[in-house]
Amino acid sequence: MRAVWLLLLLSLPGSEGVLVEVPRRVNGMVGNPVVLPCNFTSPYTGYTTFEITVIWKVKTFYKGPVLFNSTNRARNEEGFENVVHTNVNGRYRLAGDPRQNDASLELRSATLEDTSQYFCRVEVKRQGLPPYMKETNPGVILKITGPPIILNMFIQVINATQFTLVCLVRGEPAPNILWIDPQRLPVNGSNTPVTRGPGKYQVVGELHGPKLGGNYTCKATNSQGDVTHNIYFAVVNEDRALLKVIIGALCGSLLLIIAIVIGLVMWKRKSGSITFIRETRQQPGSSKYWKVKPKSTAETACTVPESPPDFNKE
Repeated sequence: MRAVWLLLLLSLPGSEGVLVEVPRRVNGMVGNPVVLPCNFTSPYTGYTTFEITVIWKVKTFYKGPVLFNSTNRARNEEGFENVVHTNVNGRYRLAGDPRQNDASLELRSATLEDTSQYFCRVEVKRQGLPPYMKETNPGVILKITGPPIILNMFIQVINATQFTLVCLVRGEPAPNILWIDPQRLPVNGSNTPVTRGPGKYQVVGELHGPKLGGNYTCKATNSQGDVTHNIYFAVVNEDRALLKVIIGALCGSLLLIIAIVIGLVMWKRKSGSITFIRETRQQPGSSKYWKVKPKSTAETACTVPESPPDFNKE
């Protein structure tokens, strides 16, 4: 049924008057402009009083979303002008001159998401005459490739003693991932799987159960380039040793502070800066509480009464 519908569409009046040609495939690089070629011929080529409308669609023939729509028309006696009706995100422009039968489209700053099939449609109209229109089918396939980019690296904790190093990479073609241990030796084997996802054009490289402490390197490579990034991993024994060092340093600092305080107190006692006396309470015979007060200049030694004063004597 679909084939019959396409045949009916292609047999519409005017479709046989325009011939539109595009290449089957175009390659591009991430970040660079890309040109999608499109050339055509029409019965009105020798005239100037006609309009040429160029329409580019994506994904689906005839019903696909329109990315660019522009009409080339006469501008009084000053030549011709292109009037743009649609330009999604401002990323497109005509790369050729429709008056020279060139309806090529330029896409600016390509991304991996631009990979798709594009359809070039040309409509030629002249007042008082039947229009001619044609859309390419199949369209031109655009393939965008790009070097790997490391999006994230982290340590996944399985349990108290098991860990996994994770490296998330984006690129096209799908990057290969190599792990390099702290001794600068490659890590190979079943404990370094690489899987697709979670997003489009992404891969995940894992290193299960790293044994050494230090910097591990994730190296991602494809035909467009390579990239590396490091992550530090501390083994459990190293963590405990570091904890012991920290605790020892804190204890040592505390002991030093205590020794300084004791030393200051002893020095002040020896120099006569302070003296200890017994504090008496209102009740006779009580001498349990002591207080410290500065010693006067006339006193030269610590004075401790032999016995509390007798409050019964008058």
